[in-house]
Amino acid sequence: MTVHSLGVEVSCDGPDEQTDCPASAAVPIRFGSMTPRQVRADGREDGWTRRRRAGRLVDLCTGCAAP
Repeated sequence: MTVHSLGVEVSCDGPDEQTDCPASAAVPIRFGSMTPRQVRADGREDGWTRRRRAGRLVDLCTGCAAP
């Protein structure tokens, strides 16, 4: 049996620390994206943002990133 990596899923960390993303959003799959950095770059192309929250970076979809 051969094992191949299926890539990395990056999902939205929600509008705040206590609330999950209401849409359960994740960055859509792209053919060539296999590393977290590549997937996050795909998300930024779709309007996702990365912010620092409680000392760590979080990924926010367009719905949760809006103030």
